[in-house]
Amino acid sequence: MLYRPPIRTSRAASWSRILGGLAVPLAALTLVAHRAGLVETPQAIVLGIGAFGVGIVALILAAIGLYIVWERGFRGATNASFGVVYAGIALLPALYGGYALSTSPPLSDISTDWSNPPLYSEVAFLRVGHLNSVAPPSPDRIDLQRRLYPDIATRHFGIGSEQLFRSARKVVDRDGWKILSEMTPKEDGDQGRIEAVARAPVFGQEDDIVIRVLAEPSGASLDIRSSSRFGSRDLGQNAARIRAFFAALDQSVAENFGT
Repeated sequence: MLYRPPIRTSRAASWSRILGGLAVPLAALTLVAHRAGLVETPQAIVLGIGAFGVGIVALILAAIGLYIVWERGFRGATNASFGVVYAGIALLPALYGGYALSTSPPLSDISTDWSNPPLYSEVAFLRVGHLNSVAPPSPDRIDLQRRLYPDIATRHFGIGSEQLFRSARKVVDRDGWKILSEMTPKEDGDQGRIEAVARAPVFGQEDDIVIRVLAEPSGASLDIRSSSRFGSRDLGQNAARIRAFFAALDQSVAENFGT
């Protein structure tokens, strides 16, 4: 009888599938828990790095497994292929974040007025320690914002400050921002203020917002500031948030006051 040695299975390919299958739920659960507010951003970063590391190891083992399958005729091509797919899925958030960070400007604090910016109050206590400072950014970053986002500036409306505040408050409620404090104008001519927290649409990190409504001789003006608690780059999300806010505010004012 002809002896046929058993075909061996690549252990590297098997472990690639196991680790890749572990990296996917770890990355997904981290993202979901962070967006739901169950995990704070520092902890989410650690878990995300862990998922990324497991995915990288799975990808390396998949490459080793495929080499062994090709060179030695071992079994394991299917396991290695699954390892590559799982690792790719787990690495997608990190790859997207890395690409976005490398292509976005070094801005994390955007305001419509830097000569007299709206100042944070409640957030100043929340950001003590390792979070970004609530102080206005440096002059060079303010100049960069003005060059990149020339449309983000103080807005003037032909309605009273109390009416403008109510319209702004409706937009804040519609967007689901968490209000930390507010100063409601009792009548037109008073100053209004809202300080709130919003979650970024992709990774769910918390960003801080302060809105200021001031009375003017012919109506009222509104300034808004949106800044990230973590990191030196916001991936353009603060500017996008301010633009979306003004678009909704214009619509609300037009619908309610016809101007």
